[in-house]
Amino acid sequence: MKKVSRYIVMLFVVAALASCGSDKKDNMNDKSKTEAADKEEADDEESADADPAPDLSKTNNIVRMTGKLGLDPQNRADISPIAGGVVRRILTREGYSVGRGQVVAYIENTEVVALQRQYIASVSERSAARLELNRQQTLTSQGAGVQKTLQQAEASYAIANASVLGIGRQLSQLGVNPSSVSLGRITTLIPVRSPISGIVGKINISMGSYVDMTTSLMTVVNNVNLHCDMKVFEKDLSKVRIGQIVNVSLTNNPMVKFRARIYDINSTFDDGSKSVTVHAKIIKQPASKLLPDMFVTGVVE
Repeated sequence: MKKVSRYIVMLFVVAALASCGSDKKDNMNDKSKTEAADKEEADDEESADADPAPDLSKTNNIVRMTGKLGLDPQNRADISPIAGGVVRRILTREGYSVGRGQVVAYIENTEVVALQRQYIASVSERSAARLELNRQQTLTSQGAGVQKTLQQAEASYAIANASVLGIGRQLSQLGVNPSSVSLGRITTLIPVRSPISGIVGKINISMGSYVDMTTSLMTVVNNVNLHCDMKVFEKDLSKVRIGQIVNVSLTNNPMVKFRARIYDINSTFDDGSKSVTVHAKIIKQPASKLLPDMFVTGVVE
C-alpha cells in the first residue's frame, strides 16, 4: 500500500514539472513574438521617416557658381583736375549723390589768369581785324580799294578769329566761361566736375593741398547698374548659356536673395584656373543695399 502511494506522489510531481516547463516555454515564445513585432513596427516607422533617395540625374544638372558684384567701367570714375593747383573748395562729402557735370571742387591756378588775358587780347585783335576787313571790302566795292590789301585784311581777321576760338576752347576745358572773360570777369578758380552721376566714394584731398592732373581727387560709382561676375568650371561650361536665370545670394548673408540673367560668357579661361567668367545682370534689386565687390553664390535654374 505504501508503495502504491509513493508511485501516485511521483506521478503528481512529474505532472507538475511538465506543466511548469510548458508554461515557461509558452511565455518565452510569447516574449519572442512580441519583440519581433516591436522590431518590425520600429523598422516600419524608420522607413517612413527616412528621406527619399536623391535623384542623381537632377543633382548632376545643378550648376553652382561663385563670384562677386561688379560695375561696368563707365559706371566708375576717378575725378582728376585738368590742370594743377591748390584745392580751395570741396563741395561734396563721402556718400553724397552727385550728378553728371556737377562741380565737386575748385582748384586755384594762377596760370589760368594769363590765359584769360590772352583771350581778352585776342578778342580785341579780332574786333580790330574785323573793322579793317569791313573797310577794305567797302573800298573794293566802290572801286577805290586794292585787292592785295583786301586779301591781307582777310588773312589778319582769320588769324585773329582762330586765336580767339583756340584760347576760348582751352578756357572751356578748364571750366572757365569765355563769355564772362570777354566781359572782364577774370577768375583764378578752376571748377572740377563729376563725369558721371553716382555716389561719392573715397575723397583723397583736403583744403590747401596741391594736386596735379595725375591726382585722383575722389571716386564716384553708380551702383544702379551692378552685375554679377561669377566663375563656372570647365566641367559645367556646357550647361551654361546666355539667357539663363541664376538664383543668387550674398555669400556672407545668405538671407539676401535675388535673381539675375546671364548676358555674356567669356571666351577664354581665367588666368591660373580652368574656369570661365559668366556675367549676369540683376533683374530686380533686393531691399538690402548691394555694393561692388560683395561676394555672391549663384545656382543656375
